[in-house]
Amino acid sequence: MAITETVKYGIIGVGMMGREHLINLHHLRIQGVAVVCIADPHVLSQQLALELAQSFDWPLKVFSGHQELLDSGLCDVVVVSSPNMTHYQILMDILNHPKAHHVLVEKPLCTTVADCRKVVNAARKRPDVLVQVGLEYRYMPPVAKLIEIVKGGTLGQVKMVAIREHRFPFLVKVNNWNRFNANTGGTLVEKCCHFFDLMRLFAGANPVRVMASGAVDVNHKDEIYDGKVPDIIDNAYVIVEFDNGARGMLDLCMFAEGSKNEQEISVVGHSGKVSLCHTCVCVRVFHSFVTVLTFKCIRIDDRKRDSR
Repeated sequence: MAITETVKYGIIGVGMMGREHLINLHHLRIQGVAVVCIADPHVLSQQLALELAQSFDWPLKVFSGHQELLDSGLCDVVVVSSPNMTHYQILMDILNHPKAHHVLVEKPLCTTVADCRKVVNAARKRPDVLVQVGLEYRYMPPVAKLIEIVKGGTLGQVKMVAIREHRFPFLVKVNNWNRFNANTGGTLVEKCCHFFDLMRLFAGANPVRVMASGAVDVNHKDEIYDGKVPDIIDNAYVIVEFDNGARGMLDLCMFAEGSKNEQEISVVGHSGKVSLCHTCVCVRVFHSFVTVLTFKCIRIDDRKRDSR
């Protein structure tokens, strides 16, 4: 079917993630997608985004602030990929704007539960606006296969979900805004919301209790910004209990080597186990907790890592 109308996008925040969205949207150009404007107060980020867009032959209108972009009326959809602590005000301005703009906002939605609730309530008052949070892990090919297997009932009732990530420290961002809990919401929000989303998805239930231990033991301890030392934790163990009796466990280390298998996921039900390690999904179905009835290893390529 021929596409007769172009969906026009604006991107608010064109740092590393914003430029990645620009690339991804360019891949969708044959579906009638075009990025027409960007907003970012950081001049270097503007320049890098412009150079990237020029390589796509996409002329962009550049704004220094999100309100100017919204008021321009140039776009139908807005991608919010600005620093976490800016999400709340930007989202509220979008949802209160007279022109309807659909929204894809990078995770986390906001840095506090209170602000998240305010945004959700504001979104409910705008049935003409679709708001989606960028929790894209569930769409990565190996994870999508994992979800398919779990939801297909192969494992029986899910009892345990274990996720391990041993990786390198957070990457450098503009002015290193990601070094402080007040800006990010904390490491377990900034980085690990993907994993808690997957736990809830695999368990098919809502969390009712959390037990956790974490600390700042290695990373960024020698850094000082405006007289302050970074306070984001660099390692943690987290256990989540769900309302159907399932449990999830996260093992996080942010000062490891970032090896090929830096992330592993396993889901265990009463009749089977499935695990993911890099691009390999292994399925074991057992009986009486002793005899392995079936085993298969599925190779899946092109896994995309979250490199933030």
